[in-house]
Amino acid sequence: MKRFKYSFLGGAAISISGCGSFAAVTMNGPFCPYQGVHLDLFSATDWSMIKATTGFVIPMAIIDLPFSFVVDTLTLGSALNADNGAGQCPREFS
Repeated sequence: MKRFKYSFLGGAAISISGCGSFAAVTMNGPFCPYQGVHLDLFSATDWSMIKATTGFVIPMAIIDLPFSFVVDTLTLGSALNADNGAGQCPREFS
């Protein structure tokens, strides 16, 4: 039972680590620097999303924010290269 508990907690930690970054790349492509952080902040402050998830998104976005920051920092070079100054970065999530 203890093994299951630790494996479940480990799997949960791995699955939320930077998931805002992975979701933003999936939605928009790798064009925006720090788009995972932007998505986490949007999720935690958008009233329609808060109502739809009955407030559950707020703590999840706050927990995910540092992980997204690390993942976005690690992928910053590729995001800047993908953008090439063309301004393809959509800054609105819906």
